[in-house]
Amino acid sequence: MNQNDKVITEYYDFDPVTDAFFFKTGAQEQVIFHGRNYIIKKRLSSAELATLKSQPNFVRAASNLYVNVNKITNIDGTTLHFRDEFAYPRTITVSRRILDQIKRRMPSAPDIALPKQ
Repeated sequence: MNQNDKVITEYYDFDPVTDAFFFKTGAQEQVIFHGRNYIIKKRLSSAELATLKSQPNFVRAASNLYVNVNKITNIDGTTLHFRDEFAYPRTITVSRRILDQIKRRMPSAPDIALPKQ
């Protein structure tokens, strides 16, 4: 399998709930998923989008931005860091109120460095 085949397979096998670091919603039911080394744009029906937003691992970080709390690797102040063994780092800055909501929903993991208050 060459590199193009791997990319195509990853695109079609993409599961937003387990693979996406975060996603943004746009006009005309378009959703932009940000993950390891990709940005995938898909159109979802209203029902599919509502189901995705209701997943317990997604927290609303802005009016059109939802973060996957299971994919956060570090929190520095109000900046969320996302990374895995293959991905280049991605960051998002959130408000303190949103950060508190995210902390409450995060699974307890010893390798996540939470900011000192």
